[in-house]
Amino acid sequence: MFLSTFRTHFTVEENAEALRKRLSRRPDFNIHEAFLAIDKNNNGYIQRTELRAILAENGVYASEKDLLMVIQRFDRNSDGRISYSEFMEEII
Repeated sequence: MFLSTFRTHFTVEENAEALRKRLSRRPDFNIHEAFLAIDKNNNGYIQRTELRAILAENGVYASEKDLLMVIQRFDRNSDGRISYSEFMEEII
């Protein structure tokens, strides 16, 4: 089980890095616009409900556990939401 956890972790990290590289090669990608597209209520934070909505709009239906894991990954100060600076740190 321990090895399986590590394999999963490394796979996730590898996929995240591949996504970062793809985004950096897109001249039309704007990180601020991406954040604003997710922050539907314009409060300056991405919350679980907003993340769930943007994923569902794109055909991805995540469980509560999966959403919480994504929030925890980005949420550096552990306040339960993702600020623009936290989002930017993870994406670039």
